[in-house]
Amino acid sequence: MKQNRIFTVSVIIILSTNAFADDTNEAVKTKDMMASLQNNYLPTVERTISDFSSERQQMIADLLNVFKDAKSSNLSQCAAGYCLGEIRASEAADTLASKITLELDLSKYPIDHFPICAGTPILQALVKIGNPSFPAVIRNLEESDDIQVRDLSLKVLYRIDGDKDIVQLRLQKALKAEKDPQKQARIQAAIKSLRESRSPY
Repeated sequence: MKQNRIFTVSVIIILSTNAFADDTNEAVKTKDMMASLQNNYLPTVERTISDFSSERQQMIADLLNVFKDAKSSNLSQCAAGYCLGEIRASEAADTLASKITLELDLSKYPIDHFPICAGTPILQALVKIGNPSFPAVIRNLEESDDIQVRDLSLKVLYRIDGDKDIVQLRLQKALKAEKDPQKQARIQAAIKSLRESRSPY
C-alpha cells in the first residue's frame, strides 16, 4: 500500500542518516527529478513541479492519517509528527498542536542511542513549521488547563520568535480579540507565566 511505503520511507529517514545509501530506486528517482528541472524545457519542468507538489500533498495526508490513527503505535505517531515538521507541513499544525504532549516511549525499544524523534517531537515539528503554528498553540493556551500542554505551547511560541517581548505582544493581541472570560483568564495566565520565567524557553 502506498501509505505504508511512504511512511516506511519516512521512518527510515528518521532512524538512519544513511537511509537511502543503498536505495537505488530512490536515488534514480531523485536524479531523474533534478535532471528534468534542468533540461530547459518548460512543459517538462512544469510537470515535474506539479508531480513534486502532488507527492508532497499525498505524503502529508498519509503522515496525518498515521498520526491521527488511534491504532498507530507510539513510535509511528512520533515519527509521523516529526516528519510533518521536517517537511514544514503547515496544514498539519492544528492536528499536531492537539497532541503536543506526545512523547516517544523509550521503554519499549532496545536502543543504543538517543532517537531523533525522542524528547518532544511534536514541539519540534511545530517550531519547524513556524508562523503557521501560532493560531494552533495560542488556541491551546486559550482552551487547555493542562499544565504540560500550556508549557509546551508557550515554548513553541518562544522558540519560533526567540523573543519574550514579541511573544507577549502576540498573547496580548489574542487577549484583546478574545471575548470569552475563561479564555481571557487562561491567556492572562500565559502572559504572567512568560513574564515570571527566568530562563528562556
